[in-house]
Amino acid sequence: MVFDVGFQEIVLIGIIALLVIGPERLPSVARSVGLWVGKMQRFVAGVKSDLANELKSDELRNLLNSQEDQIRELKQMVNETRTDLERTAKSASDSLAEGMDGAVEQVKDAAETARENREKMEEITRAARATATSGPLAEQKPQDDEPSDSNKSA
Repeated sequence: MVFDVGFQEIVLIGIIALLVIGPERLPSVARSVGLWVGKMQRFVAGVKSDLANELKSDELRNLLNSQEDQIRELKQMVNETRTDLERTAKSASDSLAEGMDGAVEQVKDAAETARENREKMEEITRAARATATSGPLAEQKPQDDEPSDSNKSA
């Protein structure tokens, strides 16, 4: 409720107060009324300020709660991303390990095959030499093809 007091109402109240209270006590009463009006105005202003602060604090609380929710969501997203990255890194590491194991096995197989082929070539070479030295064509064979004993020891 708003009290709308104009100049005419104030003059009327002053004249009535002068008649009722008298001219001797009017200044002290006016001072007291002024003090009380000032106190009431400060009280009303304080209540308004408290209400405004309370509303602001409620808004701030709501804002903080919404930001906490957003932070929780961000943490969850970071954790999910970290888990996905760890899973991907482990998968890549496992694939690399499997690939390396496969490559090592292939190298071992290739080395075994090379050793077997070398042994077969040595057998073929020995058989060819044996055939060349004991067969009927041994006398016709040129000596440049077969290294001499002095070259073999070197």
